[in-house]
Amino acid sequence: MTQDYRFEIKIPIPLNRLEYMLSWLRLSSMGFRQHHPEQHVNSVYFDSYQMACFAENLTGISNRNKMRIRWYHDITNAGKAKLEFKQRRSGKGYKVIYPLQLNFDDPNISWSEHIKHCQSQLSLQALSEWDSQTYPILLGRYKRQYLISFCGRIRATLDSNMEVYDQRYWSKPNTTRSRKMGDYVLLELKCQAQHERLLSDLVSHCPLNPSRHSKYVNGVRHMIYV
Repeated sequence: MTQDYRFEIKIPIPLNRLEYMLSWLRLSSMGFRQHHPEQHVNSVYFDSYQMACFAENLTGISNRNKMRIRWYHDITNAGKAKLEFKQRRSGKGYKVIYPLQLNFDDPNISWSEHIKHCQSQLSLQALSEWDSQTYPILLGRYKRQYLISFCGRIRATLDSNMEVYDQRYWSKPNTTRSRKMGDYVLLELKCQAQHERLLSDLVSHCPLNPSRHSKYVNGVRHMIYV
């Protein structure tokens, strides 16, 4: 188990402003540069039967929890996945992370079997956190670009080609039928809690305004309304 404390700000970027924003990041006082090679990110989000996490986000509750399983690269290659519990408290948050192994390559394995296999790998503490969020709601996938400031204190990610795979009515993981989540790129600026002032100063000079944004909430909206 690991914990990762941080503060983050999200800025949706229209495609016609993307190059301008990339230039702003590189030429800003923070001098952002590439940190890691870009890669695809896959996340399965879980919720209660009543969609409690979705409702909490919509109502703007400052203290909320979210559970997901995340892995990288191919959508079915989840052999090195991570179970993440995202805890958010008044704008600041941290993640509790547990390693997992999943096999989405076999299309005959049901969601209930995957969940049992996941739970067999976890500690009692992790199982207690999982208790109320037992239903796979959606699988989100996007391409992520990684940048970091010259001082190493602020990280930036740019998520593009976002799509969502509805899992609500599937007995087995749906990795083939998706919906696009709009023509924009999501910029996330992140830092450790002690560098919040540095991040706030950077954002005060940003050409675009920050916005509340949840890939989980937006994904559910696209599944229901689009």
